[in-house]
Amino acid sequence: MSLVAKILKKWHSGIRRLRLGDSFKHQYNCHPDFDLVRGDTHCIVQWKKHPLATIPFAHTLSKTAHGPCWIVASGPSLAEVDLTEIAQYPTISLNCAIKKFLDAGLTPTHSIIVDHRVFERQWQCVVDSIQSCAHCFFSFEGLSIIAERAPELLQGGNIYLIESASRKYGVSRVDIKQSLQQFQQDPDILLAHDLLPYCRAIGFSYNLEKGVFAGKTVATWAVQLAFGLGYNAIYILGMDLGGTGKTHFYADKNNPSPDFLRYYEPHIRGCFELAREASEKSGVKLYNLSQQSALPAHIIPKITLTEALQQIDENMSTLK
Repeated sequence: MSLVAKILKKWHSGIRRLRLGDSFKHQYNCHPDFDLVRGDTHCIVQWKKHPLATIPFAHTLSKTAHGPCWIVASGPSLAEVDLTEIAQYPTISLNCAIKKFLDAGLTPTHSIIVDHRVFERQWQCVVDSIQSCAHCFFSFEGLSIIAERAPELLQGGNIYLIESASRKYGVSRVDIKQSLQQFQQDPDILLAHDLLPYCRAIGFSYNLEKGVFAGKTVATWAVQLAFGLGYNAIYILGMDLGGTGKTHFYADKNNPSPDFLRYYEPHIRGCFELAREASEKSGVKLYNLSQQSALPAHIIPKITLTEALQQIDENMSTLK
């Protein structure tokens, strides 16, 4: 990008921020030429006021799945996992875990990328996820980047918009007091009583239509997505959260690992404690298979891959 183009882009972004104001601050990072027109089940992605694609919301797939599901994160422990052992089961690839799937000659059932750093620094992971034909769940910021860089990718028919419960495109963001009042009255949402000042980020949603809670890691998005899709047993691979002291399972200087320990308190801890509560209330099984994960077993129980596969086999035998 030339210097003039960079200056013009910055100028347009500044004008956009002034026009949006504080109540739409969550849209500041979107490109000025990007827009979404919301419907009940779909939204229209626009570029320079011209439609590019019709994208369904994540909730259009609610309760369409069943049985076990494997969430595959991109922590360093994933390097030791043989994904062919779970090839017969539904999977959710997080961020650049798609690299592991492709190396194994596999395709994930679903893929979710909401980390802007992946869109900016690991673009090929976005392309590979879409071209794998998995159900791809992206944030509106992600759709903005795709519309700017490769709008033809939006035509694949396998892309869905997944949103935060408190940060929806085209919807004014209310203050913490209003959010708290709204969420506390909603039976589809769990809040942590000791973390109510963080209610816009720390929570648990059973209902994809109402959005999910971010919790500073894509893994919290994925767990709520798995619940919303209808899976009744969720096994998480590669979710180390900095517990191993290493970066991702793949070595890439251009994409350093986030400082998960920085966000562990209260965001990651709070969201996963609520995920455990949701698991207990709903009967959905939830396990972490990363033995060195910074998330302790008293929050999300830890089991091995062998134990998880045995558990699934036993459950399948019971149903026969």
